[in-house]
Amino acid sequence: MTVLRILRSHFAILLVAALSLPVDASAHDGHKKDMSDAEMAQMEMHGDADMHGAPSAARDHLASGKTEPAATTAATPVTAEQALEAKIAENRITSAGDLLGRLHPVAAHFPIALLLMAAIAEILLFMRPAWGLEITVRFLVSGGAAGAAAAAVFGWFAGGWRLEDRSETLALHRWNGTAIAAVAIMAAWLAFRPGSRKALRFVIALLAVALVIQGYHGGEMVFGPNHLGLE
Repeated sequence: MTVLRILRSHFAILLVAALSLPVDASAHDGHKKDMSDAEMAQMEMHGDADMHGAPSAARDHLASGKTEPAATTAATPVTAEQALEAKIAENRITSAGDLLGRLHPVAAHFPIALLLMAAIAEILLFMRPAWGLEITVRFLVSGGAAGAAAAAVFGWFAGGWRLEDRSETLALHRWNGTAIAAVAIMAAWLAFRPGSRKALRFVIALLAVALVIQGYHGGEMVFGPNHLGLE
C-alpha cells in the first residue's frame, strides 16, 4: 500500500508539472491548422518582426513592467503583467482533447528513457550473461511499450486526427512515433516469448535508432528547422 501511495503521489506531481509546462502556442496552432513548415516559419518570423521591430523605448517600457504610458508610443502600451495574463488566457485548456494533446511532451519522455535503457541492459546482458538481466529487460520494454502507446495517442490529439500533413516534419514525427509504439508492443511480446532473444535484440536496436530520429524531429517542431545547427 505504501508503494501505491508513493506512485500515486508521483503521478500527481508529474501531471501538475505537465499542465504547467509552457506551450508554444504558435507552433501548436500551426500544426493543428495543418500548415506547412514554410508557412509556420513565416508565421514565427512575422511574430519576431513584430516584437523586434517596435521602437526601443516601447520595448524598454514592456521590459520594465511600468503601468504608465510610454511617451514615444501613440497607442497605450501593454504592460508585462497584461501580456502575462493574456498569454495565460491564450494557453487555457479548451477541451478534453486539448488536455490530452498537451500531455504528449511529458508522456514522450518515459518511453524514450525506458526503451533506451532496455537497449543498454540488453547490451550488458549480451556481454555478461551471468548478470541475469532478462527480467530487467522485460520490465523496461513492457513499461516502454505502454508509455509509447500512450504518447502516440496523445500525439495524435496534439497534431490533429488526419492521415496527411502539409508539414513534412510533423508527418515524419507522427508516423515514426506511431511505428515506435507498434514495434515497442512487439518487443514486449518477444521479451516474454522463450527462444526469441535474437529477434528481441534486433527489434530493440531498431527502436533505439527510431527513438533518436523521433527526438530530432520533435526538436525540429519545438525549436524550428535546423535546431542543432548541423546544416
